[in-house]
Amino acid sequence: MREEEKRDIENRVEAMAEKLAEEMGFTLVDVEWRGGLLRVFIDREGGITIREVERFSRVLSDLLDREDFIEESYVLEVSSPGLDRRLTKPRELNWALGRRVMVILKDGTTYRGVLDYYNEEEEEIGVGGRFFNLKDVATLKLDEI
Repeated sequence: MREEEKRDIENRVEAMAEKLAEEMGFTLVDVEWRGGLLRVFIDREGGITIREVERFSRVLSDLLDREDFIEESYVLEVSSPGLDRRLTKPRELNWALGRRVMVILKDGTTYRGVLDYYNEEEEEIGVGGRFFNLKDVATLKLDEI
C-alpha cells in the first residue's frame, strides 16, 4: 500500500472517530493504520473504562462497515493510549498538555514534569519551565510518577 493510501485511510477514520468520540464524551488521541491493523486510541478526563472502550469500538465498527472504504480485511483495535505510548503526533501532544510526561533527550538526559507548552510550527515543547526542540527529543511519553 502506498503512503498516500495509508494517509487517506487514517484521515477518513480520524474524521469519523473524532466526531464519534466527541458525541460520546471522549477525546480522540490517535489513529494508526498498519496494513491489516487499524488502531484507534481514545481517552477522557479522569480516564476511560474498558466498557466505554468496548462501546466506542462497537459503534465505530458499525460506522466503518457502513462506509466500507477500506478495501482489504483488517482488525479494529480500540484502546486508551497507555503510559508507554510515545507521543509524536501533534494531536497526541495537544492531548497530553497538562499531563505529566517524561522527556529523554538524544544525549540521554531525562526530564520529568508537566507538559505545559507545545508549539507545532516551532516543533517545541515545554516541560516544567524547560523548553526543548522536538528534534533533540529521543522519547516523549506520559509519566507514571
